[in-house]
Amino acid sequence: MIGMERFLPILETIYIRLREILIRNERYIVRWEVSKIKRIGEDLINLAWDVSPQLIEVEHRILCSSIKEAGLGIWNRASKVDRDNITKEDKEYFRSVHEALGNLCEKMGTGEYYEALLEVASKIRDKKRL
Repeated sequence: MIGMERFLPILETIYIRLREILIRNERYIVRWEVSKIKRIGEDLINLAWDVSPQLIEVEHRILCSSIKEAGLGIWNRASKVDRDNITKEDKEYFRSVHEALGNLCEKMGTGEYYEALLEVASKIRDKKRL
């Protein structure tokens, strides 16, 4: 089992970058600037790409995959719409992804995400002892 403290620096990096992306996205979804929302998708994909090696090293690929999938989903959806024909369903989709990422970011910021990782690691360690 890896030392969980090795996870803290990468978690901090993800938190800072994700928070910055979400702040920008919040402005874009208020005005429904689809081209900029599409760039948010690209930024999330780039974030996932940038942190992937460190997350693999600390055996936590799921976070990278989640960020990448959110980015791909936003990018794909934004590619299919433009400002003049954005539907209610499109808006709900963009808001729901933003909210989910916001919840994730909040849990990182409060330390709740890391605490949950410690709990999972402890349970895995206990099962291996049996």
